[in-house]
Amino acid sequence: MERTNISSQDHVQAVERVLGEWGQCKDELDIHFKNRDSDRALPWMKRAIDLFEQFLYLSNSMNQDLCSITDCEIKPVNVEERLEFIISRPKLFHSYKQLAELFAEQEKQFAKHVALNRAKNKRPD
Repeated sequence: MERTNISSQDHVQAVERVLGEWGQCKDELDIHFKNRDSDRALPWMKRAIDLFEQFLYLSNSMNQDLCSITDCEIKPVNVEERLEFIISRPKLFHSYKQLAELFAEQEKQFAKHVALNRAKNKRPD
């Protein structure tokens, strides 16, 4: 399992692109769930779920096609069970809130990991 340098600028930019797209999805989902329109929210939820999975693997420097969530070192607590709930019930407001929490938790863990790697790489040997 080959990993890329998690603190490389290209890698961080790829993560930022995914998070930017998540922000757009989140805005749309906010509107649809506020209007209680779960049918219109469904395609946005499906896209957001895909984005979370991309983010999870990207933040672990892993290929999504070759690895599973259990292989990820940087991940929210109980991510497998929480994601399973979201995927099985994407029209629920609770699923949306849970997905937003997963994004927030993963973003914090990724930022921490990047900061630790940068600090470790700056230390003299």
